[in-house]
Amino acid sequence: MSIRKRRMLEVYYDSWCPLCTGIRSRLERWDWLHVLRFYSIRDQHVTERIPVSMDNLVDSMHARESSSGRILSGIEAVHALCMRVPILMPMSPFIWISMKLGIGGRLYRYIASRRTIVPAGQCSSNGCELPVRRNVQGDDSDSHSSRT
Repeated sequence: MSIRKRRMLEVYYDSWCPLCTGIRSRLERWDWLHVLRFYSIRDQHVTERIPVSMDNLVDSMHARESSSGRILSGIEAVHALCMRVPILMPMSPFIWISMKLGIGGRLYRYIASRRTIVPAGQCSSNGCELPVRRNVQGDDSDSHSSRT
């Protein structure tokens, strides 16, 4: 197996999230080694590709190492990306340390819980139904569903 093939990473991202699609766009430009493959979790067949529930895919980014099949999520997936994208490699030790100290995961969950979801193709003339926001640790806001 070639080195490139061993380093391949399947990245599962939320295409309804403007932050996520913006990051995907940058990562595609910076993927000089061509080791990243992106899959939208909104694709109806994505759960056939990765054995993770849709709820978990929505809650955090997931990645699968092609060589081992190992599935990573949240800050671990971010670390795996940084280890494969040359321009982000200098950040890798800091992300690893944040993971070991326990703050990396908390920061990731904080950011992920506050991202915006724009349900493409799911709007009517009355607006867009947004998914119910679940309380996360440290979030005192009420769960609610809203229309934009």
